[in-house]
Amino acid sequence: MALILVAEDDPGTLKLLSVVLQHQGHDVVETTTGTQAWDLIQRLRPDLVVSDINMPGMTGFDLLGQVRDDIDLALTPFILLTSLQERRDMRQGMRMGADDYLTKPFQSRELIDAVNAQLGKQALRAASQEMQFHARLHDALEAQARDLGDDYEDKLALALSQQWPGTHDEGRGAPEVQGVLLCAGILAHDQWAATLPPPALAHLLKRFHESCGDTAHLFGASHMQFTGDGIVALYQDPSPTLATSPALRAIKAALGLQKSVAALRAFIARQHPGLALPTFDIGMAVHCGPVGLMRLEGLIGGAAQTVPVGQTVVDTLAIQRHAVGGGTPITVSVPVLRSITGAVIAAQRYLLALPHREQPIDVCRIEALTL
Repeated sequence: MALILVAEDDPGTLKLLSVVLQHQGHDVVETTTGTQAWDLIQRLRPDLVVSDINMPGMTGFDLLGQVRDDIDLALTPFILLTSLQERRDMRQGMRMGADDYLTKPFQSRELIDAVNAQLGKQALRAASQEMQFHARLHDALEAQARDLGDDYEDKLALALSQQWPGTHDEGRGAPEVQGVLLCAGILAHDQWAATLPPPALAHLLKRFHESCGDTAHLFGASHMQFTGDGIVALYQDPSPTLATSPALRAIKAALGLQKSVAALRAFIARQHPGLALPTFDIGMAVHCGPVGLMRLEGLIGGAAQTVPVGQTVVDTLAIQRHAVGGGTPITVSVPVLRSITGAVIAAQRYLLALPHREQPIDVCRIEALTL
């Protein structure tokens, strides 16, 4: 879900905006002045700004101009709010770089559609930039291979196929990469399956997978695999849009999922009021090592997908399922912990015995994060 800043000096409109957006699962920051909105935008760097035009201190046009003039914030999606009397001013707003506008009074559906459209464009823009980066880097490496001569062509082609998933020849098998895996799964899933009827369970799993998928993608996961009651996300170097290491991105995604538990519990309470249900919670594990990338070509008419496979995946899933501790635990293997020293607070370190391994694995449970 997204962080959205709302700037509106009318209390009723501000309340409506916040309630509708929060109901969609977004985090909302409110302000009633343009000046305070600009301070918050610089500090919080929201995913989207929704702003009234006429506000004390700084108008919506002034705020839009400040955002577009800042090189680090210029691409932030921006929606302007206007009354029917001010609608003629929208031409000026669009010339200044507004992405969309809403005329007050507006319907909740109009706001939701406008916000979803801008967040979708932002995600597509980020994906396009990543594709362009990979394409340029691939071209540069190919040119280098030609310059080095025929003796090194095969070695460089093999190295490229291992580094960049999807560029290998089909006959060579799945490439292997070094990466960090995040596994998240519903705790006591068997109890939920026994308590809820299949349609209700499917609805819950859909909501859980959507939350996991959005959060994993937000922090730069390169591949994801859904496992029924959980998800496995792979984080690799390099990430053209995120400078932090794969381990830090995986930990931040785990923290985001930790915070999403409250929203999922509220969703369950709304869907099944008065029904005696287990307490909803999730467990997470973060582990690193070699990962195979298996490409599945359109099963039963679906789109092709690349799936992480191998021993590291099996170990990560097992850590998540067998780790100890309650309260939405995050358990990391010690190699991951060493790579992010100073960024986390370790609560409990222990040797975890797993059914498929002869030797236990050294892990640590994390309760507090300083990221």
